[in-house]
Amino acid sequence: SLARAGAFDGLNRNRRQVVESADILLNSAQRNARERESGQVSLFGGPSEDQEEIRLPAVADWPGHERLSEEFSAMGFYLSGHPLDAYAAPLKRLGATTIGGLMEDRRRAGFKAVLAGTMIRKYERRSRSNESFAFVSFSDPTGMFEVMLFPEVLAASRPLLEAGKSVLITASAEWDGDELKLRAASIADLDAASANAGEGLRVHMQDPSSLGAIAAQLKQPGKGIVTFVVPGGPGEEVEIALPQRLQVTVALKNAIKSLPGVATVESV
Repeated sequence: SLARAGAFDGLNRNRRQVVESADILLNSAQRNARERESGQVSLFGGPSEDQEEIRLPAVADWPGHERLSEEFSAMGFYLSGHPLDAYAAPLKRLGATTIGGLMEDRRRAGFKAVLAGTMIRKYERRSRSNESFAFVSFSDPTGMFEVMLFPEVLAASRPLLEAGKSVLITASAEWDGDELKLRAASIADLDAASANAGEGLRVHMQDPSSLGAIAAQLKQPGKGIVTFVVPGGPGEEVEIALPQRLQVTVALKNAIKSLPGVATVESV
């Protein structure tokens, strides 16, 4: 619910504030311990009058991707969003579907599916020939699903199989009664696949203060077209497209979004 999401947002901000203020809190705890050991307390048994009130510094909220990581590490699921939300445009270009979309179509048999998933857990087993295979659980914004990885695919994709890692899965799909069985043919790094999908960016600027910092981020050649929308005359905007095509990733988008003077960043 919105109330739960708001409460967890507050918890995340407090958690980051505690992390950022670790030195202050430790120093205060050590000072209090020394006062207790020396017997420096007031006549009424409370803390000494010269004990300073702890003031924690104000900190910004977690960036979106860090907030989701914190949610998953604390609760085992995502609350305020999903890591794949940031990949909507490239996933459309890559022809990926969701597990929710697959579950709605029960008439197909023996088909291939392209899915994106954020890994939750992995269970490895040994076959009779002593080869490792695995059942890997993933989630996307519409639900959870399990994919079987045969030995060859497991060996090739093992570096990508980390909890919280988002990947692109090409799988064979087959209905067995009401159960959809998925067997992976290949697993690819989603960031790399997205960068090769030709996604572009449109950056809306409130002012030009961060243009130099943005230019420093735009170094990797790729397939994406990047345009800037900047204020022009009164009530006007000017759109400027960069002449070179660049590699656009989710990390790049998040970095640009966090810069001052940037109003919005949209995928194109």
